[in-house]
This record gives sequence, C-alpha cells and structure tokens, in this order.
Amino acid sequence: MIDSHINAVIGDVSSRLTKASASMTGLWKIPQCSSTSGSFTFSDISNYPYFFRTVGTSASHMNALAHWVKKMGWKKFSILYTNDALGQEAAQAYNYNLTIENDFSFLRVSEDIAEEALQALSDSGSRIIIMAFSRVYEQLVMLRKASELGYISKGWVWMVSNDDPIAEYYNRDNMTSFDGVMFINNLWNLTGVPAYDELYQKWQAQPVPANFSDPTGWNSSSLSYNAPQAYSCLELFALGIDKALDQYPGGRSQGLVDLANHSFNSTNMLPPFYNMNYTGPAGKMEFSKSALHSNFQIFYLLGGNAVTYANVKSGFFEFIPGIDIIYPGNTIQKPIDIAEQIFLNPSYTSATGIAIIVICAIGIFFCILMTILIFSYRHLKPIMISSPVFCYLELLGITICYLSALLSLGKPNPPICIARAICLFTGFILVVGSIIAKNYRIYKIHVPIRYQNVFSIRTSRLKSSYLLRIVAAFEFIALVPYIIWNAIYPVDIETYQTASGYYCWYCRYPTAQVANWGMSNAVIVLEITWLIILIFFSALVAFKTRSVNSKWSEATQIAYISYNLGVTATVMVPSFLISNDDYTISFNLFICSLLFGTTFTLVFLFVPKFALIWKHVFQNNTSLNLYHVDSEEQDHMSIHSSNSMDQNIQLKLVAKNMYDFTTQAHEGILPVKKMAKLDFLSIWMLKRIILVPFKKYFVLTDKSGQNANVYNYAHCEAASTGNSNHYTFRVRTDKGLYFLFQVYDNESLNRWISWFNHDPNDRAQPKGIRPLRPAFTPERSQQQIDALATFGNGATSPTTFRDTGSPSNFRQDPSVSLSSYPTTTTAPRFPPTFNGFASSTHASFIADGSNNNTDFNETSATNQLNSFGVITDTSRQRYP
Repeated sequence: MIDSHINAVIGDVSSRLTKASASMTGLWKIPQCSSTSGSFTFSDISNYPYFFRTVGTSASHMNALAHWVKKMGWKKFSILYTNDALGQEAAQAYNYNLTIENDFSFLRVSEDIAEEALQALSDSGSRIIIMAFSRVYEQLVMLRKASELGYISKGWVWMVSNDDPIAEYYNRDNMTSFDGVMFINNLWNLTGVPAYDELYQKWQAQPVPANFSDPTGWNSSSLSYNAPQAYSCLELFALGIDKALDQYPGGRSQGLVDLANHSFNSTNMLPPFYNMNYTGPAGKMEFSKSALHSNFQIFYLLGGNAVTYANVKSGFFEFIPGIDIIYPGNTIQKPIDIAEQIFLNPSYTSATGIAIIVICAIGIFFCILMTILIFSYRHLKPIMISSPVFCYLELLGITICYLSALLSLGKPNPPICIARAICLFTGFILVVGSIIAKNYRIYKIHVPIRYQNVFSIRTSRLKSSYLLRIVAAFEFIALVPYIIWNAIYPVDIETYQTASGYYCWYCRYPTAQVANWGMSNAVIVLEITWLIILIFFSALVAFKTRSVNSKWSEATQIAYISYNLGVTATVMVPSFLISNDDYTISFNLFICSLLFGTTFTLVFLFVPKFALIWKHVFQNNTSLNLYHVDSEEQDHMSIHSSNSMDQNIQLKLVAKNMYDFTTQAHEGILPVKKMAKLDFLSIWMLKRIILVPFKKYFVLTDKSGQNANVYNYAHCEAASTGNSNHYTFRVRTDKGLYFLFQVYDNESLNRWISWFNHDPNDRAQPKGIRPLRPAFTPERSQQQIDALATFGNGATSPTTFRDTGSPSNFRQDPSVSLSSYPTTTTAPRFPPTFNGFASSTHASFIADGSNNNTDFNETSATNQLNSFGVITDTSRQRYP
C-alpha cells in the first residue's frame, strides 16, 4: 500500500493487525483511521502519531460504567482488573465523586488467586463488583469461582467490562447460573441520531454486494456492526483532505497537483487535525490522546439471553422504559453498595455505652460535689493539711479522665479524636503530676520530721504555687508535641473491617507519610513514654515514703494510688499497640483500665474526706482528726502545713536533739547528707556521728546507736550551700564518697573541721579548742552513765580509751563521769532569757587522768555551751 503512494488508510478490523499497519503508516506520515480497534495502546501517540479512530477505546467502557454506577445510586464499588493498559486505565477512569472500595490487580487469574480476591471482597462488605479483564477466559475463571462460593446471589452485582459480549463466549446451556450478571457492549443502532438516520436511508437503497456473506441480513444488521464508524472514517478523510488543500503551501491547485502526482504533503494531518466538529452517523467525533466518547448498551443475562435495559449515548445515560432489571438471585430488589455493617464501637444506647455513661456520670457528680465541699470546708485542719489546691487538681484530672471515656463512645470525628487524646493526657497528668509533687515533698519532709532535722524542715513548705508549677510543667511537656503534630497532620476517620461484616471506626493520620504513621503515631508513642516515666517516678516516691503511714495517713492512700496507676498503665498501654483486628480487646483494655484507675483514685482519696466532712456537718465533730497522731507528731504536721513555721518549735527541736561531745573521740548528733549522683534523691538525715581523728575514721549511726557504718576519711573542708545562714562542711572518704554535715553556727563549723583535720601524730589538743567544764554535776552524770555509756559497752564503770599507736595511754579521769546525751527531761534549764527552751550541751573532756577545770570562767563556759545551742546575743539572727 505504501509503495502504491496512498494518501490515507482505513482499518484494520483486529487490533493485532492494526498495530502492524499503524506503526508503518506512522513512519511515512500517512493518516490511518480505525472503526473497530479499541486497544488502549493506540493512544500512545509516540508510537502511532498518525493513528486515530472513530470507535472508543476499551477504557471508554469504564467511563460508561462510571455513569452507570452513579445512575444506579451507588457510591462505592470494587474493581478487579488485569495489570495492563486496560486495567490501569480502568482503575483511574473515575471522576464522578465515587469511591473505589477495593481494587485488585492481577498479572494472571488462577482459581486460587480468584478465591483469595473474592474472599477479601466478601469480607470488605463491598457488593458492587466490576471486572475489567483483557482476556475473556479470565472473566470466566473469576465468575465460575464466584458462583461456586455463592457470591453470584442476592445482594451482589457483577458487571463485566470488555469490548466483546460475554454471551458470545459462554455455553448458553450453562448460562443460567450467571443470571443477573451484567455486561456492556457497543451500541450500534443509533436510531434517532439525524446523521445515522440519514445514512440508514441511503443504506437501504444500496444494492447488496455480490460477495456479502448474508444477503438476507443486509437491511437488518449490516449497518449496525461498526458500519457507521467506518463511514465516519471515510467522511473525516474527505473533510480532512479538503481542509488540507485550503491550507496547502502554494494553494489548493498545487495541492491537487501533488495528489495526482502522489507527492501530497500530509505532515500536518495528525489526529487533532480532524477535530472539525463533525457529527457522523456514529455521533460527534473529537480526537485526543485518550478515547473519545462512544455509545454503549448495558445488558443483563437471563436464561442465557442478553436483555438490554440501558443505553449510554455520547456520555449520556438513559434507561429503556418498561424493562425491569433482574439482579443475581433473580430479584428486582436493588442491592446496596456496602453490605450491612456491624460496628464494634460502643454506641450511647448500647449496653456497654450505658454502663460507661452511668459510671462516668456518678464519678463526675461526686467530683463536683467534693469540689464544693472542699471549697466550703477548706479551713478544716484535715483539708488544710491535704492542701485544697491538691484536691482541686486531683478532682479536675479525674473529671477530665471520665470525659475522655465518654468521648470513646459512638462514631468519632476529627475534633473528637483530638479532644479524646487531650483529655486523656491532661487528666492523667493532673492526677499523677499533683501526686508526684505532693508525695515528693512528703519524701523530702518525712525524714527530717522523723529525725527532727530542723535544718531541712526550715525549707520544706508545700505551697500552691509550687504544686501548680510542677503540674503545669508536666502538662506542657505532654501537650505541646501533640498540638504541633495535629497542626501538621490532620486526623481522619477510617473504617476498618475486623471480620466478615464487623467493622470499627478509628482515628488515623493518613497524611503523616513519615514512617507511614497511622493510629499509633510518633507523638502517641512519645506521650505514652512520658506517662510511663511519671507513673514510675510516682511509684518510686511512694515506695520511698512507705514508712510515713504512722504520721501521714494520706501518704498511705497516695502510695496505693501510685501503685494502682502503675497497674493501670500496664493494662492500658497494650491497647494502643494492639492491631485493629482485635478492636474489641483493645477497647475493653483501654476503657476498663481508664475507669478502674480513675474510680480507684477517686474512692481511695476522697471518700475518707467526704466521710469526715459528713461527720463534721451532721455530728458536730469539730476535731476531725484524720491522722491519729500524738501531740508531738501534731507539732510536726503543724510545722509542715504552716507556710510561716513557728521558730520557737524549731528552736525546741534544735535544743532537744543536737549537741556534740568530745574526748579522745568526738561525738555529736548532726544533720548528714550522703551525696548521690542525682541531688534530689539525697536528703538530710539526723545522725549520731562518732569521730576518731587519730585513726582518721568516723562512725554514723541512727539516734539509737543502731545500724552503724564506719568510714575512713581523707579530707574535710567547709562547703557552700548558697545560703549565708547555713554552716556546712564536707568530708571526703577514702572511697571517694562525700558527706555533708550541718552545724548551728560558725564556731561549731570551725571546731568540727579542726577535729576532722587534726593531725594523728599531734597528740595535743587541737588549736583554738579550750577545755570546757562538764555541763552536769558528777552526781547527775553518774546517774545517766548507766543508761547510755557514750563510748563504752554499757558498763557502770568509766570507759577507758587506749591508743595503741602512742607511747602513753590516754585515760579518762574516773572522777569525771561521762554524761549520757541529755533529753528535754534531763538537760539543765537555762535562765528565762532563753525563752524557756532547753539548750543543747557541748562538753569537752581532756582524758589525762585528772579533771582539769583551770583557767575556766563563767563567760567562756556560757559561750561554749551556746555554740551549738541557743544564742543569747539578741543582735544575731535566731534560727531558722
């Protein structure tokens, strides 16, 4: 053909032959038009630049089916397609506000693959199924397997998209099992289209060709099978050449000459060249890279026969009047696009939802009631000791946690997803954070109060501002990352199928492409980690204060709550990590742990307060002693709960518990702090210290003399605490440990440093230390020695100390009795200038075999006695 100098080609019929001819005509720049080839590959203008057609591509079937789905009133459908040009076009050919519920692509279709895909379709609930397979036998495999599984039945819709009608390929005797299966095919009879009717009239007047296969069907069928499309090709070529002659270089006459000489220039006659608003017998012709709109018929199979019930003409859909649609299962009832779905999310009217609402309503009501009662009776001693602000934060956190549980009901939306998480984190941290703040203060105060360590008590004050700052810091760390995450990645609601017919709604971040985060995203992991850290620290501090229960009954409650929160978190965390396949388990773990932890905290912490307030109101019991402590312990609680601590009480504790006693060894009761890597875990404790400088070691015991620990030391020096009123020295042991000791004044500080740093080879008394006369008379001292021998074994005889490294032995004079440590009942009273409080006593003895009281006057004795006790100089600042 090319060698015969043709100017245009019409054909071929089959797509395979058309590929061969179209690739050749494209090289010689000869226009070619096809009236039958619907292969999608011909849309590739790089391989077929001069090819166009008057029939739509196979993909145009999918556009027609999109009209069909929308006209039937369905919103969702699923598609099965081959992974080729046809299938890819089919999966992307929808722009009609429709949703592809599922799409499965296949390289080839086997029975096993078909069964797997069909099972997935059934589980998804999608019931409108479109198949777009290039090979008809693959459609047969899929349909036969669907029939075998019972899916070609009532409630299903099957549509086959292909440019060949399936009825022509199936054995009609076996077609009854496919009743209701639908398919689409080209519409050949365009009666009503003016160009078609005009051609049909001319066609009837034409003589029947001699070699026509079926002369009797000339007037009934021959025009109907692609004949209008073939005529449109011929008409377009005629119009195209006429147009080309008008634009031909050298004018129309030159173009006619070149046509006669077989040298016509058709370079510009590409497919868009034929867009001349031509409407032929097959409809309007417009050419582009993809398919043009075609005309289609939609059928369903019934008893092996194809029944037409709708037409699609040039993109417009119309039902054929008087034709009922028969769906699979021989029913005229139109199926829904998604099978009935059972959602596992509890609704507000379900039994689970009602139970959650009742529990939350009761809990929130009790929180509001307790808030009102605590505000009304905030001046009662138990409420003051507990701290009203602490109670408010706990009640607010519990209320917010209940709201988070309520937001878990029903179908969520993006604001509910965000609010639910914020309520959970906020409420949890309000509860845990305020417990940490209060319990940590109890931890810091408990040991000083237990050992009457007023050096630490003087800075221990549980203020509302402190509590609020701590909780605010915890909330800031938790909420800021979550807010930022939601500002960057908007949340969406997705439906997930857990089993056949069962679904759940869940919150997902589909736009969060980093690491493909979905439900358990990065910020959720961060929030869980932060909550676990807080709960662990809360439990740790609760464990540290486990022995406070005799004085602080509420500390016991807080400890139980801290442990319970740890158990709650252990149960709740897996609910964030379990797959949606186990949604019921995940939800039950979450909601049960949340309600249990919240209710446990509410009951354990506030029911006792409610009972006491009730008793106070209705039984006029004004004592309201929540803590069952003796008078001495009440003094300690008063010290703790007061923002302005009574200095007289602190002076009493100083005078009662702190003094030092020296001889060959030096002894005292001082606040001690063993330095740890984390300073906040190091606390001051009142310890008995026995210093033996000649051997470079000291002994630390508790006040009763039990639990002794011996340390060899290397150096002692003054230490700065940043407070000019604190007198602290530091001792480094040979193991590298550091101990801090506090004393009352600068004189005591210098004395202890001198004792620690005294040269073992120097047997003289340390410089600057003058011998002091005993604070007690020998008679009274002898009465005390039997009760507690300071350095001996409890015998009634005086204790002798011997230094084996010295040529001479140092021994205490038997005439000077060692006194035991005085108590408030045995210590001598000072004059009224001391405000009635007992002074702690410091006694220094020289063990040289005699009682040396020479060169001692009353003034020096007074100063020495007061060096660690009460200061009589009114110009100095009193403790604290």
